[in-house]
Amino acid sequence: MDKVLLVENDQDTLNDIEKGFKDLHHFELLTARDGKTALEILSKNKIAVFITAVNLPKIQGVELVAFMTRKRQDTPCIILVDEDTPKPWFRGMAQENVLYYMQKPFQFGNLASAIFVAQNLKDEGLSRKGITLRNFLPMVEMSRKSCRLDVTSGGQKKGYLYFDRGILMDAHFNHLSGEQAAREMIKWDRTSISLSELPKEKTKKTIRAELMEIAGALWGNPNKPAREADPRKKQPTPQPAKPSGQSKLQTTLDRYVNMLRTIKGYKGISILTPNGSVLATHTVDEPVDFEHFAAAFNKLLSDCHQTIYQKGFDKCTGLTVHTAKGLILLMSSDIMKEGNFRFLVLMEPEGNAYFMQIQLAKLIPNILQAK
Repeated sequence: MDKVLLVENDQDTLNDIEKGFKDLHHFELLTARDGKTALEILSKNKIAVFITAVNLPKIQGVELVAFMTRKRQDTPCIILVDEDTPKPWFRGMAQENVLYYMQKPFQFGNLASAIFVAQNLKDEGLSRKGITLRNFLPMVEMSRKSCRLDVTSGGQKKGYLYFDRGILMDAHFNHLSGEQAAREMIKWDRTSISLSELPKEKTKKTIRAELMEIAGALWGNPNKPAREADPRKKQPTPQPAKPSGQSKLQTTLDRYVNMLRTIKGYKGISILTPNGSVLATHTVDEPVDFEHFAAAFNKLLSDCHQTIYQKGFDKCTGLTVHTAKGLILLMSSDIMKEGNFRFLVLMEPEGNAYFMQIQLAKLIPNILQAK
């Protein structure tokens, strides 16, 4: 089971997240109340996703993330920003961010989605670029750190940034200095970052531009409400209102579907009976008429099961169909433990069907608890 390390000093936030993980059943949650304890845990455990607050006792969050750039470069990190501190918004930043900011308070489902996004990035090899300097620097300002940042990129380029109480004072890279050096370094990824004491001669500000302007970022997203949902996920087109008496199965699917929506290429899911009747659905973007073809694909699974069983390959628990227009994934539940239900998933042609199959297999028992 993959491990998630949470470093959080606020007891209420810690309790809420611990409670959410009891229902998640996908990860083992490790916790620390201060940065020193976090480093001890990191030295003894392989961590899939790292979550930390900014302000911590003993060792601050920015120092922990700098450690991750040096020792666990491809481990996705999620930064929990205090409610009274705006989180950074990056213009033109791609969704594949190894370092991601989430503002308190938040629904646990949004955090769970961010964790699944992070895991997906790692599984698909997209986290190999590591943390970009551009994405890291707002933590220095939030922490109001006075320090020198020693930054290397890919083991080839090395430069220095100087901060006084979170304000960028100067920068050096090769023959460049000041703002010109800072703007060149801001492009770096695969960064390895160390914090050291700020030299006394670097307390005079030589850079007029603000840090966030150089980073191409703002405090808060001007295009969205302050309480936005996770921006790394496609937001669904509003679905038709469901009747107040919707089934427990539909309610449970709605609660868990965020963990599937983060997977590359996801378009929709439907839960079927053995004869192909639709019991619950969810779609993003445009609605999908599952009723139109659910019965046909359900029969396809049954025919596949009969053929495979006759050939001595035991029962067929699922199948995947690849076409130029998309992927169709059909999986059945454990008849003995969970009853005879089928899960039909639609994905884009470039979708990650393998990862979807793994995650859906983990979710099916939880979803069917409400049947």
